[in-house]
Amino acid sequence: MKKIRNVILLITIVIALTISGYMYKCYQMYETYQNQTSIVTLMEETMHKENFVPFDALPDSLVKATIAIEDRRYYIHGGVDFIGVLRAIVSQVDDDFLKSGGSTITQQTAKNLYHMYESSLLTKGCQMWMAWELEKNYTKEEIFAVYVNIINYGDNNQGIYEAATNYFNVLPYQLSMEQSTILAGIPNLPGYYQLSDHYQNAKQRQYNVLVCMEDCGYITKDEIETIWNGSIY
Repeated sequence: MKKIRNVILLITIVIALTISGYMYKCYQMYETYQNQTSIVTLMEETMHKENFVPFDALPDSLVKATIAIEDRRYYIHGGVDFIGVLRAIVSQVDDDFLKSGGSTITQQTAKNLYHMYESSLLTKGCQMWMAWELEKNYTKEEIFAVYVNIINYGDNNQGIYEAATNYFNVLPYQLSMEQSTILAGIPNLPGYYQLSDHYQNAKQRQYNVLVCMEDCGYITKDEIETIWNGSIY
């Protein structure tokens, strides 16, 4: 029994040292990015751009749809959602789970601010440090607004202003529930869900968004079919 305890202790120490070493390397990468251009600078530049849409000008339908499909624990976590990471792992092996990623909206905001599109363990860890920095300096509403203003909505629409005006000829605050829910699903794979040539893919993704919204308590089960069958144009 003592030998088993020693083995467990040794394994625990090795794991702890490995994680510590990994997080230190990630922090070094984070510092490199901050020394070039701080994430606060990038946030401020983004929020002062022409056609930036602040949080209070976003429709509630878009906010809820985006949170439901991308990061349902957004208002609970501190930038990194370890429960969400576990959910993402389970979703890859259990067909009863909707497929999901482990990155939070905060992490995705950092990723897009720095155009960090290479997916590696090191960049993922670096984005954790960036997410913590964002949460320390900005409100959830400010981070969310920047997120929807910089992500790709397909068909060369960068941000929610371009998506709303180019797809539907409306301003973001005028988006309907049908329009909001189909847009919320596009950033996951913009080229696969963009409306110009992959409308049916986008509709299927919209259904997933609606299921997630019902699961979060934002809409009822009966509303899923009504919204999904509603017109976006």
